[in-house]
Amino acid sequence: MLRFELHQLYLANLRRYYLPLPKLTSGQVQVLADRLAVNGFSVGIDPGGERLRAADGSTAVTITVAMSGLAWSGREMLDALAPAIPALLRSPLELTATNPYFAAKRLPGGLEVQFFTRMEGLRLWTELRRAGVCGLTPDEKSVVSRVLAVSADQDVIECVTDYPTDGCSLLQVGKNQYYRSRIPAREFVDRLRTTLTSFPKNCYLPRTSVLKIWGGSLPPPPVDDDLGEWCYLRFSQNL
Repeated sequence: MLRFELHQLYLANLRRYYLPLPKLTSGQVQVLADRLAVNGFSVGIDPGGERLRAADGSTAVTITVAMSGLAWSGREMLDALAPAIPALLRSPLELTATNPYFAAKRLPGGLEVQFFTRMEGLRLWTELRRAGVCGLTPDEKSVVSRVLAVSADQDVIECVTDYPTDGCSLLQVGKNQYYRSRIPAREFVDRLRTTLTSFPKNCYLPRTSVLKIWGGSLPPPPVDDDLGEWCYLRFSQNL
């Protein structure tokens, strides 16, 4: 089981703190709202419960929390959110088909898999690479590893590395150098960096969070049992 750990990231270019949280249920969003309200925040939840916004008029701190499992603010958030974590982790699992980890489709000769990550995609992806840090959470890596486990050893994928590979192309992000690479799926999984782990040579999802896999087969529906305290959504088998 993957145990939950708080790990706050600061992206200087955006002047914003980010805090990965468990994939949240509607009940957990309400737990956070109640805790922040007790601490003097003015709290609102968007229709559908997908986002919570909290503002502290005395300190000008504003916090946004997405149900997908990410909080962000222009100020440090640990003092406000850390006390709520034990209550979040005591919450019961909910049966739902929302908030998935990935979607996959067949391509000629392989697959295309879109991962729905908290931070490792689009604009945040560039800022993470610029800062030399990683926002992929342990449960997300576990899902990526499971998806790629259906691939044969000889299958290759397109990804980003911080080391040169055969046939790669340079990708300059700020002062840091990365490479668009095609490498074996096993190498990608073994060197996939997360918020908590890094290696002498690291791999990253591409900016789109889409992996093209040559060979392999469609992955099975996600199973949350081994994601521990990072995931409190029990996925429907209809995904």
